[in-house]
Amino acid sequence: MTGSGAARIARSGLVLGAELGGGGQGRVWAVENRLINKTWPVVYKEYKPDAQRQLRTDALERMVAFLPGRPVAVAQWLAGHTAWPAALVTEGSQVRGFLMRQIPDEFFITMPSGHRKVAGFEFLLNSPTYVNKMVGNVTPRQVFGLLLALADTLERLHGLRVVVGDLSPKNLLFSLSGARPGCFLIDCDAMGLGGDWVLKPVQTPGWQLPGGEAPDTPEGDRYKFALLAVRLFLHEQHGQDPAELRRMDGVVADLAERGLSRTPTDRPALADWLDPLRRAFDSAPRTWPVAAQAGPQTVTVPAAGPAAFGAATGSTRPGAAGPRRTAGGPVPPQTPGPFPSGPHNPSRSTPQRAPSSGRGGAVVAWIVLGIIGLAVWQIATHMDAWNSGGSSSGGGSTGQSRIDSADTREEQATALHTLLAQNAGRRSGVSDAVQSMMNCSDLQENRQVFEDAASARAGLVERLGALSLDRLAGELAPDLRSAWQSSEEADRAYARVVDDVSGNCSPSAVTGSSAWQDAASASAAATAAKKHFVAAWNPVAREFGLDTLAWTDL
Repeated sequence: MTGSGAARIARSGLVLGAELGGGGQGRVWAVENRLINKTWPVVYKEYKPDAQRQLRTDALERMVAFLPGRPVAVAQWLAGHTAWPAALVTEGSQVRGFLMRQIPDEFFITMPSGHRKVAGFEFLLNSPTYVNKMVGNVTPRQVFGLLLALADTLERLHGLRVVVGDLSPKNLLFSLSGARPGCFLIDCDAMGLGGDWVLKPVQTPGWQLPGGEAPDTPEGDRYKFALLAVRLFLHEQHGQDPAELRRMDGVVADLAERGLSRTPTDRPALADWLDPLRRAFDSAPRTWPVAAQAGPQTVTVPAAGPAAFGAATGSTRPGAAGPRRTAGGPVPPQTPGPFPSGPHNPSRSTPQRAPSSGRGGAVVAWIVLGIIGLAVWQIATHMDAWNSGGSSSGGGSTGQSRIDSADTREEQATALHTLLAQNAGRRSGVSDAVQSMMNCSDLQENRQVFEDAASARAGLVERLGALSLDRLAGELAPDLRSAWQSSEEADRAYARVVDDVSGNCSPSAVTGSSAWQDAASASAAATAAKKHFVAAWNPVAREFGLDTLAWTDL
């Protein structure tokens, strides 16, 4: 879309510095001697060939041209809170990628090893013990403050007709350095603008919308925000129970419960969260309840990739100390800025929905009677299904009946067999990485293997939940889900071992790490579940001529 107003820069005119990261879509480099809007150091993302073929150049052009057409205050705010595309990079007539600002210094943390890493929300979805070690003491008040900052950011984005889509801990960054916690969004080319998408929307495993819902609406962002709110207080990345959040603030927990509705129109707008989160931030304690302190020890270590802009490599981020200028040298060339210089956008006041009032004892009594009645009805229903020859499903998602499934027994077995094949060979890769880690070699590469394996297991669990398996043995799905989730926990614990021993590695340090013990416990649980699964699976496989398995094949 020539003439769209999007700034363009020839790739040959860029002086590329260190490569900062790489992932499925592209590679990211630091850019020397160039600033965005005379202020921010620059990085360049170049799309890989597969992504290049799917790229909607017209949508990317509209993103780049978006900020110059906004009022100064709006553009100032958006550029201050996101790594928004600032200029197209071309080679001849082809768009190869785009320039964006580097991640601000305050959105990095220094690991115990001394390495700097991007401060992704993933770090916060772990036990308080791990968070304290890697991030420092993060209080409930600060968590509410982060949610408040993110809710405000998302609400403003929605007002600009921007949908994040892949709202996950991988592309959300946090800062606790200021008077109030702050957030910063990356991977902005994966967002939707006015219904247009540069690339087909994707979802991070474990953070998908329910029921196959498309991730391209504000309602999808609202669901994932509620999920994040719940999981930050659960200190892990799988659950959906708001009980721990409710211990801290009942009104916010009510919003989260509504936000997790499978009906998109039932989810509260982000603006509805702002006043309750402000009150929670003002009144929250500075220590965690005892139960939270003893919470799960599963560790989620942020994966390296283009979104990290190289922070996971352990190298000092180019431009971290500010714009590169040589004393007495020429002023760096300026990338066309998205807006003229102007004051920071002041905070706005948004009308808020009042919190719900308490319910009387009589209402509670009626609710209790209703729950008892519903439970009796469900028991009777399940007994009827059992007596008529039906079997309960272990593979469906909560609240979905599989009794009327139209799939035949063979079709269900074949679908499960296909899913099992997607995990083939992963165990040997993890085992090799564990052995390499014990020899203190290629630690960062090994960590990436663990992280990739963990993400893959989470994706398999999500796909398992979508299968209809009611005509197969009832224990199949629960055993397989337990096996893969335990394997994921082990993978993430191994990644934590790398963090523990980086900079001072020895075989004894590896096996002496508390995370090593976590991995051993999770691996033992995974082994037991795998053995139970194959004992139930192999008779089914033989019945339909499918592959039988040893437990090590899982």
